Amino acid sequence: MDNDYLEDINIKNRLSSTWDMFFGSYGRLKDVQRKAIPKILDGKDILICSPTASGKTEAAVAPLVERLKSNFKVWTILYVCPTRALVNDIYERLYSRLIYYDVNILRKTGDYQTEFKTIPNILITTPESFDSLLCRGRIRNGFGHILSCVYAVVLDEVHLLYGTSRGEQVRWLLERLRRLKTKAFREKWCEDERIQIVAMSATMKEPENILKYYIPNGEIIKVEGKREINLISEEVSLIYEAISKYFCSIDFQNRFKKILIFCNSRNKVDDLTAELKKVLNSSKYQIVSHHGSLSKSEREEAEEILKKHERVIAVSSATFEIGIDIGSIDLVVLAEPPLDMNSFFQRIGRGNRKSEKIDILLCAENDAQRLIQKAMLFCAQNGILSGTASGDIFHVIFQQIISYIFQSKDLKRSKEALKSLIESCLKYHFKDLSFADDIINNLILSSHLVEANDGKLTVKRDWQDKFSNGQIHSTIRFTNGMSVYDLEKNKVLATNVQNFQSKRIKITAKNKEIIDVQRNSIIVKNSSDKLDGGVLNYAPYETVFFNMQPYAVRAYLGLEDKTFPYIIQDNFVYVFHLGSTQREIFIKLLMRMLDLKVIEAVNPFLVQFNKSYCKEVISSLKALNYYSMIEFIEKDVELIEKALKINPHNKILPKEIRLKEIIRIINLENEIKLFKKAEFQDVTNKQLAMHLKNLIG
Repeated sequence: MDNDYLEDINIKNRLSSTWDMFFGSYGRLKDVQRKAIPKILDGKDILICSPTASGKTEAAVAPLVERLKSNFKVWTILYVCPTRALVNDIYERLYSRLIYYDVNILRKTGDYQTEFKTIPNILITTPESFDSLLCRGRIRNGFGHILSCVYAVVLDEVHLLYGTSRGEQVRWLLERLRRLKTKAFREKWCEDERIQIVAMSATMKEPENILKYYIPNGEIIKVEGKREINLISEEVSLIYEAISKYFCSIDFQNRFKKILIFCNSRNKVDDLTAELKKVLNSSKYQIVSHHGSLSKSEREEAEEILKKHERVIAVSSATFEIGIDIGSIDLVVLAEPPLDMNSFFQRIGRGNRKSEKIDILLCAENDAQRLIQKAMLFCAQNGILSGTASGDIFHVIFQQIISYIFQSKDLKRSKEALKSLIESCLKYHFKDLSFADDIINNLILSSHLVEANDGKLTVKRDWQDKFSNGQIHSTIRFTNGMSVYDLEKNKVLATNVQNFQSKRIKITAKNKEIIDVQRNSIIVKNSSDKLDGGVLNYAPYETVFFNMQPYAVRAYLGLEDKTFPYIIQDNFVYVFHLGSTQREIFIKLLMRMLDLKVIEAVNPFLVQFNKSYCKEVISSLKALNYYSMIEFIEKDVELIEKALKINPHNKILPKEIRLKEIIRIINLENEIKLFKKAEFQDVTNKQLAMHLKNLIG
């Protein structure tokens, strides 16, 4: 009798209420469940790191339900997901299991405005709706607040939040929840004020950073797992060529019944969906599209088709990356390389989830993308992970102060209460917190906060209007766009549309004719014209997307971090820094600081300049001084913030916070250390030179 079996029996005995709910049909546990469940039953805070489809959800929820159900009369598990689609998926998966066991489960998102009549046992939500719940969750049934009986929080797919403004928002929300629980315990709304936190992540390079960020007193449960990656073709061709070559084949169609294609942009999703519909019109495939600007009804229809129909091709942006249950996918196609290794792992991990082998097809638009695809495949096959970049996060301070005021019953907070929250949430980032008063004073001086008659602080009138419209809970910035409204179907098809090229458009692979444009709505109807309509252009996201592909290329080519190879071609030197968008931004700062006008181009992969300036440029890049750069950044904060697309609300914050934001985003200290020890090497190896030349535009 093996040890795992004995351990499973022991855990089964401890899960007297929930074993049948979650594991009755399997009888055995997976590795991650075997390691995590006893810790959670003991009340430990943990971060679970394991691959896609390894059983993390059950590993977290089963012991939490068991523990809370046996210890409290009224209890809630707050389950936080990064997307609405994942909320819906987790809800459906858990509801079907828990409905027969007297466990009440609800979801709350912008799509599902739940009316709370009782305290739910499991409440599934997003960061934005978590924020809204804190502000709007007061109830009059003796419990005071809908979240007063939260004894456990699950943070799902937390690696997608870490390093983002939404991830920082979650840290503040957890602190506000702890304060709410302290009050709830004092008012006897709940039996205990402690909150257990269970975070779940895909396999990460440095999981200890996530642990320190969210649960500093917790521990990591890490389970390795590697499935075989089967490339169905060694050729990395254009996606449109691949469609002609493979997708039209009867053998291909019989082998791959459900296919998931990933693209990097919403426009590409629309265009590729229309192309597939045209080329495979006579096949048995249903073809659907899925991205963030399609309406809720269109997305959910695509999800249902993918789950329930036998032959489907789904074209998606990153929206299908995370663990939504979309059935068994036979083939994953990457129409282009994603921006980082984490996305690569997530995307290919969607395939053959119940098998030890993943079938994939890689496509590319040019030689550079072919190299990147091969590099990312190499890293995936060898378990090589890349770090994560951080975007701007400190504008969350402003958003959370406003939200915290709206959480109070009388829409007022004392300066001391605001200062206490600021200090608790920023001690992770700063040792000296003396600027907390300055943050509050700046908000008063800028008239965002006003002093009430009793000396407490409240918000000005227009913030109350935004609160009424639900506009204060999100940290994501969008450029405002138009909606596409189908007059015949009487529903919205898409949102965030910036412009269109003709009177006919194609959306979800259907031709539509524009019959009117009214303010922010494009009114359409079905088009009888057989000519293809134009692709919609969507409003861009107001953030910098960090291209981390160079790290995969560096690993594939076997180059150390300190090695900066260069080649000379047509009187130009190309130095391959291979350091992502972060390093590109860092080098652009250096160019301005040192007046290096001789550098003609810089991108996430390389720096280009005339060969006559080779010594000058290399010596300048190596002779860096940290304090000189700080001084330069201090003088030009506003311009740099604009280049980094940092939220304009940062202008209200004290300068030391704004400076810290920039330093953190460009990874200043580590970049300077690396450049000081950098070895610039003239490439003599022909194969290496051939690979690097592919990166020259």
